[in-house]
Amino acid sequence: MKKRSKKKAKKITKQIVIGILKFIFILIPKSIWWAFRKLGFGILFLFRKVRKKGSEGVVRRKKPKAKPKPDLLKEVKHQKGKLAVFEHKLFTNKSMIGIILGARGTGKSAIGMRLLENFSVKTNKTVYAMGFKPESVPCWIQVVSSVGEIKNNSVLLVDEGGIEFSSRKSMSDANNILSELLLIARHKDLSVLFITQNSSNLEVNAIRQADFLLLKPSSLLQKDFERKKIKDIYVSVDSDFEELKNKVGLTYIYSNDYLGFVSNTLPGFWSEKVSKGYASK
Repeated sequence: MKKRSKKKAKKITKQIVIGILKFIFILIPKSIWWAFRKLGFGILFLFRKVRKKGSEGVVRRKKPKAKPKPDLLKEVKHQKGKLAVFEHKLFTNKSMIGIILGARGTGKSAIGMRLLENFSVKTNKTVYAMGFKPESVPCWIQVVSSVGEIKNNSVLLVDEGGIEFSSRKSMSDANNILSELLLIARHKDLSVLFITQNSSNLEVNAIRQADFLLLKPSSLLQKDFERKKIKDIYVSVDSDFEELKNKVGLTYIYSNDYLGFVSNTLPGFWSEKVSKGYASK
């Protein structure tokens, strides 16, 4: 009996010693490692949050402070229809698709932003821009990098050049984004203004679905590389563009409701940062 008791006592003692050693050399180091790991993740999370908040604060401070002020397009030369009817339809229809075309430096972004400013005042639509630097536009324009960020009942200005310049995967293909926008536009009550230098960059189906075109002056050889319908329109008004070439902000509107030349003022927040987008134009 005594031998059994001693063996049992030794076994228990051995188990206790092993348990203490495991606790000291295994459980405590694991607990310390786990605690430091969690602490490290926590510090990293807070650091990223502070950095993000700091960068957002810097962007907010850099943003233009101007409030939106409407300024309708001014008719320069009438061909057909009424400009007021076109603008009324633009601001009251649930969904409109417009394509802004023209050579570099002809004011495509300017008229796009001018229309965004008018949308902001005259409608209850949320105003978005894609392909522009966040610090270049005021707070009432939300800069997004993907279609998924856009809410219902909105208007979006897309700069094709800014999308292609950005290295983000979500903004790597302008045609993919435009196709996606066209698919959801009617369902989400979304109006889209799409800026491109040349219609040959766009799929034919996208051009067919456009409700209107805003044509800026073309470059020397640009018309030769446009899609046939766009080229025909440019050729038909070529002499008018030449006649009115000294008119600031000149744009030709091609739509069912209005055909004619207009001019626009610059948006109230305009600067070189806006006009250059992602330094692509």
